[in-house]
Amino acid sequence: MRKKQNDKEALKYDIKLRVNQWHYDRLCKLLSLSHYKNMSELLRDIVCERQVITYTRDESLGVVMEELTRVRKELNSIGTNINQAVKQIHQTMEKSKTLLLALELTQQLQEVNHHTAKLFPIISQLAKKWL
Repeated sequence: MRKKQNDKEALKYDIKLRVNQWHYDRLCKLLSLSHYKNMSELLRDIVCERQVITYTRDESLGVVMEELTRVRKELNSIGTNINQAVKQIHQTMEKSKTLLLALELTQQLQEVNHHTAKLFPIISQLAKKWL
């Protein structure tokens, strides 16, 4: 059950407003970028001189995030391979097999270095843009 508002806070008065196409388009854009559910809420805050907060989304960030996600997945799979190789090294008693696993581990670590080298330009780009 809704709480009854007192008379000072109740929205009792209906006001009609006419605007031209340019102002209407501007208000619609502002409404779409804000958290307001309808035009009345937005106009009420504008008339009452309250702060209207809008949200913007940077589309270029989506490409960067896709690349970061892809590199993260690759690094996770390489990390899994490294963990398996280290586990096999600890379980193996044969020197020759240990040497082969160590070489495989070295190759995996080189891949990690390769992928982390890809990350630095992306992180630098983000830092320039957002910091």
